[in-house]
Amino acid sequence: MTDEEKKARRREYMKNYIKNLSRYQKEKRRLKNLERKKNNYHDKTPEEIQRRKETNRQQYLKNIDKIKAYAKAYRLKQKQKKCLQNEKEQN
Repeated sequence: MTDEEKKARRREYMKNYIKNLSRYQKEKRRLKNLERKKNNYHDKTPEEIQRRKETNRQQYLKNIDKIKAYAKAYRLKQKQKKCLQNEKEQN
């Protein structure tokens, strides 16, 4: 089984798992995620915020070629999608 197949199976499993949770479990999970988000993004000292900005910038510069290629492919896909939509409207 390839990595992509494993990821797809895992993704489907997690979708079903979350869908079948009880209301209480969903609420508990939501609150836990909110707490984690608060800890990750809001309760930071200025030094931690600066360090995070620097690491994010380094990662961005390291992967800028991949990001630009992805953006170019996305724009092309959107352009094709728009052209198909215009053709359907004209017909």
